[in-house]
Amino acid sequence: MTGQWALLEERGFGEMFAGTWIEGDDHDEIARLLGADPERAVACGLGEAMREYEPFAFREAVWLGAHAPGWTHAITIAGPRLRTDLLGGRRFVQVVWDAGGLGVHDLYYSDGVTAGQHSPVRIADPGWPFHEYADGLVPSGRGLADVFTAGVSATATGSLGLWLENWLVLAGRVSGRLMDEEYFDATRRLYDIPL
Repeated sequence: MTGQWALLEERGFGEMFAGTWIEGDDHDEIARLLGADPERAVACGLGEAMREYEPFAFREAVWLGAHAPGWTHAITIAGPRLRTDLLGGRRFVQVVWDAGGLGVHDLYYSDGVTAGQHSPVRIADPGWPFHEYADGLVPSGRGLADVFTAGVSATATGSLGLWLENWLVLAGRVSGRLMDEEYFDATRRLYDIPL
């Protein structure tokens, strides 16, 4: 089985990936919460959406649609990561990879009541809302480097690779579906989100 990050990297997300798994099936309603106009969304596959790929642009576009029953997935195609404060009252998890920064961000999450961030080195700690989904995921591995080199692009190897894969697997467990070829072959809608 191909890892979650390998599937994303194959599709061009090596520089930046921000995926937000959001509780709810009404994609247009979620897009409206984010400030988008659903009437202006464009139905397309990921390949077509990736023509707009521009990490940290001064515009924001997300490829958003069905993920699993009860869940929507939004992948940032252009701009910064989605503002999760607009999703008040919904459960969500957000995974961010930034090769130009430290690589893997903390997991941004909400259990529907409390929103927060969780460090990848504390994934196995009890007491945070999504701990039950972390079974078998480990914060470190023998021989994996836990260092960052300033001024050098991060790569999803060593501890960074482990942490990123952990967050992607945890997001799949929370939402009820891991990403796969069928997921990436689907048509979803590209929404412009006002900054």
